[in-house]
Amino acid sequence: MAIKSHKLGPGSLTFGEVASEEEFASQLRSASLTPDVEEEDPIPVLSGEEMAGDEDYTWTIGGTILDDYTADSLAVWANTNKGTELPFEFQPNAETGTLKVTGVAKIRPIAIGGDVKTRNENDFEFKVVGQPTFGTIA
Repeated sequence: MAIKSHKLGPGSLTFGEVASEEEFASQLRSASLTPDVEEEDPIPVLSGEEMAGDEDYTWTIGGTILDDYTADSLAVWANTNKGTELPFEFQPNAETGTLKVTGVAKIRPIAIGGDVKTRNENDFEFKVVGQPTFGTIA
């Protein structure tokens, strides 16, 4: 197989229902959809064999945003919508890639602020509810 590698962006990351989505891309410095796997220990049986333990897969969608100290900032939006489950769509690269990931995320508050006299950035992480769907850009 030939080597393939793409840069992140230009792309998009939106949260919310169609026609009322909140676009994160213009404030994003980084973005990622991250899996976490919890694996149970193998189960030994009398014959000496082992049955594989169950695996549980969970995901988060997150990244780093530039701070915006206005009333319509992403941090204010996230605090207003904290605890709600909203659909998301993540397109890592809309120009050279075809991947689009969709799912539902539980919104959590995002920190505000940092060092004085600097352009602050803050990380965010939203739990994906269920499993994300990997598809292609139409």
